[in-house]
Parts: sequence; C-alpha cells; structure tokens
Amino acid sequence: MRLPHILLVLMLSASPVFAQNFTPTSGPVLTMSGIGEALGAPDIALIDIGVELRAPTAEQALRQNSGRMKDVFALLAASGIKPRDIQTSQFSLFPQWEDQKSPYNKPLQIVGFKVTNALNVRVRDLAQLGSILDALTKAGANRIQSVRFSVDNSERYLDAARRAAVVDAIRKAKITAKAAGVSLGAILSISESRTSNPEPVFRMSALAADTVPISGGELKFTAGVTIRFALE
Repeated sequence: MRLPHILLVLMLSASPVFAQNFTPTSGPVLTMSGIGEALGAPDIALIDIGVELRAPTAEQALRQNSGRMKDVFALLAASGIKPRDIQTSQFSLFPQWEDQKSPYNKPLQIVGFKVTNALNVRVRDLAQLGSILDALTKAGANRIQSVRFSVDNSERYLDAARRAAVVDAIRKAKITAKAAGVSLGAILSISESRTSNPEPVFRMSALAADTVPISGGELKFTAGVTIRFALE
C-alpha cells in the first residue's frame, strides 16, 4: 500500500538532478562567424541547346524540327552522351501573326508557326566539349544558350570549405578574446550559416583549341559557420 508514496518520493528527489543536467550554461559567451573557401576544377559541363524553326504550317514546323532533333540526338549518342545526361527543358509551338501594321479593323492572320525544342545536356568528358559544340551546330542545333561548368561531386569541396570556415572562426575568436583579456573556454554550439553554389574563377585553360575554344577555369565553393564559445 506504500508503493505510490515511495514512487512519489523517488520522483521528487530525482527531479533536481534532471533539471541540473539541462540548465543552460551561464556566464560570458563569445559568438564568432567564420568563412571558408575551396577551389575545384570542373569535371562536367552543362550546355543548353535546341532547335528553333519556323514554317507556314504547324505540321511542317513540327516535322522539320523533329528531323533536326533526331540528328542532334544521334550526334549526342555517337559522342558518348548517355540518355540519363539528356533532358528536354522546353518544347513549344506558337503561331506567328502578321505584322500589326494592318488596319485595326482587320483581324490579324496567322502567317506561320514556330517550334522550339530545347535540351539540357551534361557533358562528362570535357576534352570533347569543343568538338561536340561544333558538331551540334552542323547537325542543326541553332540555339546554344549557355555553357556552364560544375563538378559531379561537390560535397568534397563543400566539406573542405566547412573545415576552413571552422578554422577561420576559431582564429578570429582567439584574436578577439586575447584583445579583450579573456580566455576561450569550451565550444557551446556550432551552426552552419550558409553554403554557396560554386562560382566561376576565371583562369584561362583552353579545353579545345582545334574547334570551339572553351575555358573551364576553376570553381569556388564557400561555406560559413557560427560558433559560440564560453569565456573564462
């Protein structure tokens, strides 16, 4: 019959210990941010290409566009580009209207149709990039909108940037604490404040001299951390 009473006594005696374990650290704290960077050479290229054609009828525009796109796909396959590295990014069919110079009371007439078929292509062999771009234009691709460089595995560079950011935060914290006449204590918390997409670092390094000249340069990865230190 005394069991509930015993349990209540145990709970009351244990509760201060539980609270003490989770009491926030009191005392002076120094919060410092650090920024780290890492450079990496790109190993893939991302190109946006497409075929845009106009014809008097929608049927003609679609047929002509499809014919050129078949040649583009055949060229990409012959260049070793896998299907998983090719993605359709845009397909559109729009009517083309006659010039607005016609009288306002006259209805505008459709004078043709425009078809656009665009692809995002990942090129993993950068040595072939210049020759692939050159061959694509000959195969009928009349839209090469952009060429961007990236890395297949960005985490290793971001991890290096994170390590550099921690070192930077600790370095600045030591300088600040010494100037204030105090000592750094234990690290209370570390949080990642930001990471950035790779930014190009322009350094000339031609990838293809005999066809389209392309320069990959380097990519800069950035990470930031915020560290809270106890002060002694």
